[in-house]
Amino acid sequence: MLKNTEIANLSRRYAVQTVAAVAVLSLAVLSLQTFAHVDGLVPPLVVSAVFALMVEMADIYLWKRIAEANQAMLPTFFSAVSGFRMLLALFTLVGCYIAVGRDAMLEYCLVFMAFYLWMIAHHSVFFSRVTNSHTECDKENK
Repeated sequence: MLKNTEIANLSRRYAVQTVAAVAVLSLAVLSLQTFAHVDGLVPPLVVSAVFALMVEMADIYLWKRIAEANQAMLPTFFSAVSGFRMLLALFTLVGCYIAVGRDAMLEYCLVFMAFYLWMIAHHSVFFSRVTNSHTECDKENK
């Protein structure tokens, strides 16, 4: 069982990692535009960065609330987050398609894919470590 202080520390760490990773990915995209002379990456970057920050912050906020209230529901939460994130990504890309048209979608899809894959990896690695470390501690305490 996670204690409230551990939950607060973990949620803070997740938020800091999210902001740092979005900053690094944004700098990578901007440097690609600058040094490789790839034009038109700023609007896809803005959409992708805002999407990543909003979804990840909502993810950690909901995880914190559920972990404090009823930790037995966390496996259901992890499954729901994955499906909801995918639907939000799909709706976001459809909205981009409607707004910018077919010709500009390659840049949107490539930049968005980098952020999306990072979000999946970050979520999976972070919460698998949290779950595994506390499962081992619970076994040792029994």
